[in-house]
Amino acid sequence: MDVTLDDRLAALQQISQRKLVEILDVIPGKKDLIIEQKLMKILDSFVGVTVLKKYGVDKIFKFAQGLKPTNIQRIYLVTCDLIACQNAFDQIRSEMSQTPGLSHHMLIAPFIPITVNNLLEENGLSGLVSLRPLAWEFIRTDGNVLSLEMPLFTDLYYHKDSSLLPALAKNLWTLRMVMGAPNFTLALGKHSQQLLKMIASMDDSLGAPSPKDEFGALIVMDRSQDFVSTLLTPVTYLGLLSEVVDINIGNATLGTSQTKLDPTKDQVYAEVRDKHFSDAFPTLRTKAKALKSEQEAMQSMKLAEMKHYVQNTLQKTTKTKQQLEFHISACEAAVNALASKFEDLHSIETSILECNRRAECLDYILRNIDDNPARSLRLFSLLSIASDGVTNNEILPLQKAHLHAHGYQHIPLFHKLESSGLLSIKTENMLKRLPNWTSKWMANAKRLRLFPNPSKPIDLKGPTCPSYVFSGSYIPVIAQLLNIVNSQITDPKAFEELVNTVGCSFSGIQGPIHPQTVVVCVVGGITFNEISACRLIEKSAGIQLVLTSDCILTGTKIIESLQNA
Repeated sequence: MDVTLDDRLAALQQISQRKLVEILDVIPGKKDLIIEQKLMKILDSFVGVTVLKKYGVDKIFKFAQGLKPTNIQRIYLVTCDLIACQNAFDQIRSEMSQTPGLSHHMLIAPFIPITVNNLLEENGLSGLVSLRPLAWEFIRTDGNVLSLEMPLFTDLYYHKDSSLLPALAKNLWTLRMVMGAPNFTLALGKHSQQLLKMIASMDDSLGAPSPKDEFGALIVMDRSQDFVSTLLTPVTYLGLLSEVVDINIGNATLGTSQTKLDPTKDQVYAEVRDKHFSDAFPTLRTKAKALKSEQEAMQSMKLAEMKHYVQNTLQKTTKTKQQLEFHISACEAAVNALASKFEDLHSIETSILECNRRAECLDYILRNIDDNPARSLRLFSLLSIASDGVTNNEILPLQKAHLHAHGYQHIPLFHKLESSGLLSIKTENMLKRLPNWTSKWMANAKRLRLFPNPSKPIDLKGPTCPSYVFSGSYIPVIAQLLNIVNSQITDPKAFEELVNTVGCSFSGIQGPIHPQTVVVCVVGGITFNEISACRLIEKSAGIQLVLTSDCILTGTKIIESLQNA
């Protein structure tokens, strides 16, 4: 019996579960498990309560000060964040002072930094608390989308800290052990190249994939190679959903209702997730009408027909109704969030990409800073990237308006945006002096063909170009990389342009992708719009895709993470 891609990806959950239960197995007796809040959903994604009970976990607590665990053996599961570790140490010291004879263990994800060992000694807990690393494998969130669920953006681009990069490298190494070695590898960006070196080192020390197993290609890209895709407003159903609904490891929460975004169990979601938003609501409306007709037909059923309907169809119909209600409500939330503003917003974004109407764009950004700060900062960052920077005369009015409207605690934010590469300051506005001036970003975008052919209209309902995810204004870089790698033979010039790009490297067999399975990894987070764009290419090219990253992010999440950094 052949092992399918689905079987191989399902093995990752089993590996993660095995790592945890092996630790639990060596800690004797009944134990309490105290989990940092942000890890609750992650843990739930690869191990259930039944398995935990089987390995001696008596009670499970969400970590909070003043907890009252009951068992002598107590296990704390926390991230490697120093504040989280110190909070756990404080709780452990408090418990030890009140109840002698307790045994404490800390599982630190994904690794134990040297500073945590120093912290352990400073708290006088060396020899009293055992520290163990826990590194789970990629978590499957939506079909063949895999996420580490450990955002690297702020660490890599603001703090310039790559200490979590080995955790992503280890996950990719495990994925290769499960799937095989790639016949062709392409990396774009310094972090991507570091990642491949780490994986090569792991091959030497831990073992390499079996030569019997292989897949077509591995494409790795730094997030910094395409900030634009994170800043533009998404227009696919799933992209817009992520802007208005909290999505956590595939669980979407809208008000008091919650649903699992699983295309194998939610056929409504499977059908609309990658559609352009203008086509998503009509699809949902058609399904709702069909469901209503089915319920009306039920009224005239005879007894035997009713019995058959109840036994075979009613449960499925009830579930479909619940799914439809959620997705229609999500559409309404997206419409309410943008309403009539979308056309203006899309027009401004297109002008920024084309380096046109600069004064109007700046005026729009300034007018919206009070009501939509994140959106305005995304647009301003987009303007800076597309035109190789903004001047002090452009940044100061916006900074002043933002601080007046939202508080002076945000003074460091613009510095953080600049440190992360989202903003750059230039001494003068070259556009005023050189009307035909082209930014470096524009030149690079044209070289990689990120702007669709204007002579070919974009069909948003039956798209053939991945730019449909931005209503035809821009093709995400990761989708274009996939396109170029898949078309090496038919379009060798595009491939040559790509490999001559600064920061690009490749190895392996050039030519048609074989086997037709491609693993894509974005270092620093991937967006739902990029996922939808890549799925379109997957469908049209007849390949199988596995999309991986440290997390799934949005432009607003980037702004918020920098605010909190």
